[in-house]
Amino acid sequence: MATELEEGNQALHLRGGKWHRIAWDRWMKFRGFDGFEPLEHVGQGEHFFVVCIVEDGRLYNVMPHRYLIDRDGRIAHDRYFGVLSDDEISQFEALNRRHYEYPQTEPLSSAENSAFSNLRERLWRSWLPPIDAARELTRAATALPDEDDAAWHFLEAGGLTRGTSRKPS
Repeated sequence: MATELEEGNQALHLRGGKWHRIAWDRWMKFRGFDGFEPLEHVGQGEHFFVVCIVEDGRLYNVMPHRYLIDRDGRIAHDRYFGVLSDDEISQFEALNRRHYEYPQTEPLSSAENSAFSNLRERLWRSWLPPIDAARELTRAATALPDEDDAAWHFLEAGGLTRGTSRKPS
């Protein structure tokens, strides 16, 4: 790991098999929240990022991001990296709009909510970095997550087990 995790929110970019910190204001501009600025070392192609939250020295949460970057350094439409079929993309986008609309005029039915959850889980798993990169995050943290911390969703999806940063045997 090129850097150790610090207390609070931080964005990291996977480059050359190592995580590199991105200043939070730069991350926000890259994401288009405060104008746009491309990130240094982020060229055209596919890239993995994570946003980590460290609380009390432990890795509390990890939110993976996988982006296709265009030649101008902007996040491009990736068509969900081939994870969803065209029909599933249409279904996901329609359910996503309804799920997040405010005020909700047509809440999702139980069957729709289940289908939406399944599609979201498949997409989320496609954003996960390689297992070795996930393991590097545990080495960079002062302490592993507590038993109920959200970071375990990310770590276990990457094949790590609770109480250790090793793969299960």
